[in-house]
Amino acid sequence: MKNATFKVLVLLIVVLLFVGCGQYNAEVVSVPNFVGMKASEAQNLAKNSGIILQVVATQPSETYPIDAIISQDPNPGTEVKKGGIVKIILSSGFSTITVPEAVNKDFKDARELIINAGLTLGEIKEVEVDAPVGTVIAQSPDPNTVVQPGTKVDLTVSIGTFVVVPNVIGKSVNEAKTILENAGLVLYKVDSFDKPVPNAPPKTVLYQYPMPNAKVQKGTQVLLRVSK
Repeated sequence: MKNATFKVLVLLIVVLLFVGCGQYNAEVVSVPNFVGMKASEAQNLAKNSGIILQVVATQPSETYPIDAIISQDPNPGTEVKKGGIVKIILSSGFSTITVPEAVNKDFKDARELIINAGLTLGEIKEVEVDAPVGTVIAQSPDPNTVVQPGTKVDLTVSIGTFVVVPNVIGKSVNEAKTILENAGLVLYKVDSFDKPVPNAPPKTVLYQYPMPNAKVQKGTQVLLRVSK
């Protein structure tokens, strides 16, 4: 009887030691604050922290934009075993959205602004206008309009101003420069032919690029080549 009792005690001690060692060796990490972060950004942080994120629901939010984390469980600062699960709720966007101001912004910035607001990029209309290329010059709906999530926002974007290149072949350099500048172009460089050109007066334009009658953006640089 004493031997049986002794064996039970030994077995119990071994089990307790095993459990104790397992708890001691389990690595514990502190849960980061994921609230307000985009899901992709939070996934990278969770991976680096040794934590698994689990989306349990999505719901509208007046505070957080679409795909941002509204809440988490356990709370930030809680200590969990490495490889533990943190449950998160994602925002499905605002229940109503105020259309942001996209006019006078670069198209790339305007697109990001619209998408981050929970709206959808609609029709893109390109127009020739005296504004930097890629600048948004009009939008619909207007800024500060209250709309539903996912509403399309149409943009009108500048492709710059175009001019027809005048023909300056046969002109002197000074004449050509004046004509080009009056057309909204820039004289970039003047080269000379290596050898004299028969019957060509000195310093007369014999070649130009872009070629005459080409349609180019205002401010385009023009290269001239003249006779010796």
